[in-house]
Amino acid sequence: MNKQPSPENLRSATPAPRAADKAAAKARAKAKPTAAKRTCIMVLGMHRSGTSALTRAISLLGAGLPKNMLGANPTNETGHWEPLRLMELHDRMLAEAGSRWDDWRAFDLSDLSKARARLYRAEIARLIDEEYGNAPLLVLKEPRISRFVPLYADVLKSMKIDQRYVLASRNPLAVIASLGKRGGSTLGFGALLWLRHELEAECSTRGAPRVFVSYEGMVQNWRLALEKIGTALDLVWPRPIEEAAAEVDAHISTDHQHHVASDGMLLADERIGNWVKDAYSALKALEIHANDATAMAILDRIKAEFDAVAPVFGDAFFPELDARLQVLNRENTAQRQLIEQREDEIARLTSEQRQKDSEVQVLAAQLTEERADFLRLTEESNYLTRELQKNQNLVFDLNYQIQNFKTEKLALEIRSNGELSSSAHEAGNHSASFEAFSKIPEEQETVNIEEDDSKLIAFYLPQFHRIDENSEWWGPGFTEWTNVARATPNFVGHNQPKIPRDLGYYDLTHPNTMREQVEIAKLYGLHGFCFYHYWFSGRRVLETPANLFLESDLDFKFCMCWANENWTRAWDGDTKNVLLEQKYAEGDAEAFIDGMLAYFGDQRYIKIDGAPLLVVYRAKEIPNPQRWFSIWRDRVTAHGFPGLHICVVDFYDISAPEEVGADSLVEFPPHKFNGPQNHPSEFPAITNPNFSGGIVDYRKMIAQSANRLRPSFKMFRAIIPGWDNTARRQNNPTIIVNSTPKLFGEWLRFLRFQARQDHAEPDNRLIFVNAWNEWGEGCYLEPDQQWGLSYLEETLRGKFFHPASEPVGIDAARSRLFDRLVAMTNHGEISSTPIPKEIFLNIRPPGRIAERASAVLRQSPTLHAMARYLYRRLRQKGRGYSG
Repeated sequence: MNKQPSPENLRSATPAPRAADKAAAKARAKAKPTAAKRTCIMVLGMHRSGTSALTRAISLLGAGLPKNMLGANPTNETGHWEPLRLMELHDRMLAEAGSRWDDWRAFDLSDLSKARARLYRAEIARLIDEEYGNAPLLVLKEPRISRFVPLYADVLKSMKIDQRYVLASRNPLAVIASLGKRGGSTLGFGALLWLRHELEAECSTRGAPRVFVSYEGMVQNWRLALEKIGTALDLVWPRPIEEAAAEVDAHISTDHQHHVASDGMLLADERIGNWVKDAYSALKALEIHANDATAMAILDRIKAEFDAVAPVFGDAFFPELDARLQVLNRENTAQRQLIEQREDEIARLTSEQRQKDSEVQVLAAQLTEERADFLRLTEESNYLTRELQKNQNLVFDLNYQIQNFKTEKLALEIRSNGELSSSAHEAGNHSASFEAFSKIPEEQETVNIEEDDSKLIAFYLPQFHRIDENSEWWGPGFTEWTNVARATPNFVGHNQPKIPRDLGYYDLTHPNTMREQVEIAKLYGLHGFCFYHYWFSGRRVLETPANLFLESDLDFKFCMCWANENWTRAWDGDTKNVLLEQKYAEGDAEAFIDGMLAYFGDQRYIKIDGAPLLVVYRAKEIPNPQRWFSIWRDRVTAHGFPGLHICVVDFYDISAPEEVGADSLVEFPPHKFNGPQNHPSEFPAITNPNFSGGIVDYRKMIAQSANRLRPSFKMFRAIIPGWDNTARRQNNPTIIVNSTPKLFGEWLRFLRFQARQDHAEPDNRLIFVNAWNEWGEGCYLEPDQQWGLSYLEETLRGKFFHPASEPVGIDAARSRLFDRLVAMTNHGEISSTPIPKEIFLNIRPPGRIAERASAVLRQSPTLHAMARYLYRRLRQKGRGYSG
C-alpha cells in the first residue's frame, strides 16, 4: 500500500505564523507596491496541466501576450497562448543538447558549448523583445521552460524585467490520460514526464515571488484563483477582474476539461509510483503555503532519488527509441517504394502490350494509306508545277503593265507642271531630321546620360549535356533539351515548344559554347552567372560546366547556388520517387564547404565586402542550418577570407534570413508570386483536356514586386522574363501569360531605381535574374525564335538613365511604372484585358499565414495535391476554367 502525507498532514506540520509576521503581512498589504518598470508573469507547469487556460485568463486582466502564438488546434480548441518562435527555438536547443520535449531526464545547459549557450541566451532575449515589445506587464507560458527556469531567470534579469512565477498543477492521472490521447504516451512514461516538469519548476523558483494554483481549482472558482495570484505576487491588474469576468467565464469552462481524476483515484491507483503521489501531495500543500518547508523537503528527496536513476535508464532508453524509429521509417519507406515500383512496372508492361497489339493492326493499314498518299501527292505536285508556271507568267505581265503606267504618269506630270513631283520634299523644314541637324551649337540641348551600376546576376542551369545518371533515369542521351523539344501547347496562342535561335541546341561540354554565352551576356550588360551546384553528401552531378568555367580565361564574374533539393521523378524536390537524396549526414557541413574553397579563391568569384557570396536554395531543409552556417563561416575564415556571405532563397517556408542565421535573402520568382492575387482576369481558351495547371498574369507579378516594402534585413530583388514549365509538367504546369520584353524592361528599370535608392554601397546593388537558360521552365534571356534578342536588348537599355527625368522617391517610381503598365495595354501593345491602376496598387505579397500554409502543404505532397485540386475545381465553377 502506498503511504504518503496528505496536504492536511503537510499543512499541520507547517509552523503557525507568529503575531509579528501577521502584523508585517498586514503592513505590506496596505503599502503601495513599488512595481518594476517591466514585470513578467511566468506560468510554469507540465503540458496538459491547464497552463493555457491560466495564461489566457491572466492576459484578459491586462498582461501582454506574444505577437506570434501557437494557435488553436485539435489538441487545444481554445488556443495554447504560447510564443511559437520561442517554442521552435527551445526545440532546436534541446535537440542540440541531445534532448527533446518529452525527455524526463534533467536538462543540463552545459551539454551545449559556451558559445552556443551564449547564442541561445541572446536569441531568447531578442525574441522576447520582438514578441512583447515594451509591454509593462507580460505573461509568458511555454511548458518546456519548466526544465530550464534558471536560463530564463538570467535572461530576464539582464533585460531588467522583474520575474513572478505562477506554478500550475493538475492531478497526474488527468495529465497522463490527456498525454495518452494526444500522443499515445504510456502511463509510466507520462508519469515520469509530469514528475520531471513539476520538480524542476518548483526547485528553480525557490526564493522568488511565486504562487501555486491547481487547474481543478481554476475551473471551480477562477475568481478566487486570480485574486490569490494578484495578492501573492503583489500585482495590481491593469484590468479589473469584474470587467473581464464575462470573457474569462467563456474561456474557463468544464466543457474544456476532458479528463478528470480525483485525489482518491490517484492514491488508489497501484500503477502510479510513490514518487508521483508524494510529489502531488507536496504540491497541494504548497498551494496553501508557497514555501512550506516540509513539502519542499519531500520534493528534494524525490528529486534526488529521481536524478540518481534517470540518467541510467534514460541514456539507454532514448537512443534505443530513436534508433528503432529510424529503422522503422527506413523499412516503411523501402516498402512503399517497392510497391510503387511494382505498380509502375505492371502498368508499364500492360500499356506496352496493348500498344504493340494496336501497332501490328495499324501498320498494314498505314502501308496501304501511304501508297495511296504517294500517288495523290505525285498528282498534286504536277498540278502545282503547272499552276506555278501560270502565276509566274501573270506576275511578268503585271510588272510590264506597272512600268507602262509609271512611264505614262511621269509624262503627264512633265506636260502639266514642267517639273518633277516634289513629293521628296513634302516633309519640309519641320521634319524630325531637319530639326535635329539645323540647330546652331548654342541652341542644342545638353542631355546627361548616366550608367546604372546595379549588378545583374543570372541563375545558370548546367543540365545541357549528357550524364550517366540522367541516361539511367530518363533514357539514353537525356539532357534538358529532351524535355524542351517534346512540349506541346495547352491553350490557344500558347508558345510551345520553345526553340532556341542564335546559340541553338548547344552542349555545355564544348568550351566554345560557354564562351559564346559569356560574350552575349557581357555585351548586353550582365555582371555574372550564378551556377547551380548539385552536391549530395560528397556526390556531385552536372559539375562539368562550372569546372570548365573555372579552368577557362573567361573574363566574367560568377558565384554558386547550392540547389539542395532532392532529385525526384516529379521535378519538384518532393520526398516521393527520390532519385538522389539530400542526407545531411554527420561531417557533410565540413565536406561541402571545403569543396567550395576552390571556387571562392578564384578572382572572378563575386564577393560582398570581401566575403564570398554563397546562395542556398532550400535553407530550412538543412537540419539546424544555424550550426551548418557557423561551421561554414569558421572554415572559410580559417582559409583567409574575411567571412562568408550566405544568401538564402525567399522560399515558401522562410520570411527573413535571421530564421536560419543567414546574411541576406534573395527573391526567386515565381516563388510567392503565383498566388490567386496574380491570376489573370481572363483566362485563355484551354485546348488540352487534361490541363490542371496554374496561370499567372505577368503584369500583376510586376505590381506585387513593386508593392513589396523594403524589409529591415538585407534583401536582393529578383526578376523573371517569363515562366512556363510545360516542358517538364505537360498537364499541370505553371504558366505566366502577358509577358513581353517591354514589360520586362519596365520592371527591370524599376528594380534598378530601387537598388540605387536602397543600397548606398554599389557592391550591394545586386539584382538576380531567373534565369539565363532555364529552357525547360520557360525562363531564359538567351535568344529564341519568338523574341530573338529583345529581352537582352531591354536588359541593356535599362542600364542607362537620365537623372533629370528620374522620379523623386520610390512611390513616384512605382506610380510611373503602373502608369506605363496601363498605357501598354490600352495602346494595344499587350492583347489582354486592361487592368486599372487601382488594381495594381492593391496587389500585395502573400502574408505570413499564407506562406506558412503553403510551406506546410508542400511538406506533404499528397495534401498539396489535394489542396491544388480542390482550389482549381472551385475556380472552374466560378470562371469556367481551373486555373
